[in-house]
Amino acid sequence: MNSNTLLKSTLIYTVGNFGSKILSFLLIPIYSYYLSRKELGEYDLVLTSVNLLVPFVSLQMNEAIYRWFLDKENEKENYIDTIFKQCSVLLIISFISFELLLYLAGLFYHIPYQKELSLLIISACLLPFFQQILRGLGLTRYYSFIGIINSFFIFSFSLLFLLTDIFHDKVQGIFYALFISNFIAILLMLFKVSFLFKKYVSIKINYSLQKQILFYSLPLILNSISWWVINASDRYIILKFLTIEDNGIYAVSARLPAILTIFNTVFMLAWQDMAISGNDPNNPFFSKLFNKYIAVNIGLSTILIAATPLITEVLFDSKFYESWKYATLLYIGSCFSSISGFLGAIYLKTKSTKGIFITSVIGALVNVFISMAFIKYIGLYAPALGTFVSFFVMFVIRYRQTAEILKLDLDIKSFIIQLLVVFSIIILLYINSSHLISISLTVLSLLLFGYFNKDILKKVFNKLNSLKK
Repeated sequence: MNSNTLLKSTLIYTVGNFGSKILSFLLIPIYSYYLSRKELGEYDLVLTSVNLLVPFVSLQMNEAIYRWFLDKENEKENYIDTIFKQCSVLLIISFISFELLLYLAGLFYHIPYQKELSLLIISACLLPFFQQILRGLGLTRYYSFIGIINSFFIFSFSLLFLLTDIFHDKVQGIFYALFISNFIAILLMLFKVSFLFKKYVSIKINYSLQKQILFYSLPLILNSISWWVINASDRYIILKFLTIEDNGIYAVSARLPAILTIFNTVFMLAWQDMAISGNDPNNPFFSKLFNKYIAVNIGLSTILIAATPLITEVLFDSKFYESWKYATLLYIGSCFSSISGFLGAIYLKTKSTKGIFITSVIGALVNVFISMAFIKYIGLYAPALGTFVSFFVMFVIRYRQTAEILKLDLDIKSFIIQLLVVFSIIILLYINSSHLISISLTVLSLLLFGYFNKDILKKVFNKLNSLKK
């Protein structure tokens, strides 16, 4: 796969993911006007719990089935059919076990929104499972179509349930908007891959293959939990040491980097295809791509950080304005999270998922330590700082480990200069966040982005001009 193929794949994935990712950012401002700090905090806690449980319930079968579908050396007629059946059997067993445990837990403890929690988790497991099947089968355009459909229904149902009295409890209405939208997308994908269900009743359990799949997915489950600890455990730490209202503020701060996540998510899908399929570990193209990816990420983070005081004031209710202060560090954390994800794809190439898990655990431990050690002294800055430092540590370790798999030469000088620029802008904003300062720093950030990424921008402009002709 060359740069043109990577660009094409990225554009296809962009179509399918842009809507859902931009919605995750745009819906929060809408929620901020209809929900109180307390309600928004409760909403965020339930979704945080869903994100914690999904890796356990799904067994990360979505990652496993995608990786096995890409094994070109096993292009037998019934290979894909076999892999699908074995993965789906494991998933069904897990679903039954989860529902039983949730029911038993509900007998002894009050679980807020228990029914909605169950529906959200099941749909959140099935949606990526079938999405990854589409990717593994090369149906990337249909994958994009599903993303668009899912985004449309999430937005439509969310507005419907917020603006009407269908649900007296607006938080409950938002949960049903998510579930119904996911369910529709799942049904559409089921029709598309219905051929996989042929002769399903004649399935034979392949314990050897299931063991291989589970050994591959187990570290990914633990890895997802570690990422959850870094990204979401802060909510519970905040709840313990501060208040549910503070959690509402932090929930808004954590959603602001979704703008940056839009770019990274769609690129990462194309990069995984390239990294797993690539055969030349010493290809200089990978190092060039790696440094460009870092430059674009830090550059976008710098622009968004500079503009965040203005973005927060325009988009969110005034009671959430202070969230911009914590979002500055979360932007940098999101930046290094993406760079770590870039390196994580290299582990997947050799199915060495143990390395992904270990580095994620180290990052999770760093995050929890910093958050709990400093939250009494610096408040919400503590979890934001912990998020940044944890992902930076993960990046450093993964860069050193993956050097044995894929040669990547980091441009240290450019890297340090860009980091100095972004932290200088953060400090200036903390000193003075007036409109004039924010606008001035945003313009400066745009100019610096153009300088560090002039070759990429030149290629984009040339591509656009060629399309016009």
